Amino acid sequence: MFSLDQIRSEISKFFQSEYLQGEINRIRQEITDLDAFKRVKEPTKKHLHQLEKHYKSLQSQIGKKQKELDKEFNAALKALKKRRRETEKHIEELQKMATSQKRGIEKLIKDQMKAFGLVSDSKKKTKKKAKAKPAKAKKTAKKKASKAPAKTKAKATKKKTKSS
Repeated sequence: MFSLDQIRSEISKFFQSEYLQGEINRIRQEITDLDAFKRVKEPTKKHLHQLEKHYKSLQSQIGKKQKELDKEFNAALKALKKRRRETEKHIEELQKMATSQKRGIEKLIKDQMKAFGLVSDSKKKTKKKAKAKPAKAKKTAKKKASKAPAKTKAKATKKKTKSS
């Protein structure tokens, strides 16, 4: 181990001005040799500060653009919803018009089929027959009377033309 004298000599070396001065100079020299670290450090701080400013400005620009984009998107969304409502109303109107036209066409077809005697509505005819029998009898009698002379006249004219 170390003796007490050795420890005293080491402590006295530390506190002697020459030895202490030598050690301080050596440490300074090493620090000055590491000046490259100092050179890197200063520009890095400046560069870092510039980057932070640039980042903040970019962040504010992005925020502004995002707000503009949100406004445009909301406006487009409102317009789209409005057009959708208008289109739905228009489709409903067209559907109503189509169903009314369909009913009208069906009614016309039924009326024409009834006129030609192609449709038989048993419920409607039974009610109509019960109510309309006396009226039909008169009408048919009149029609037969008016049709009969026309037929006989036509036959008579045919016979005359054949015989001539």
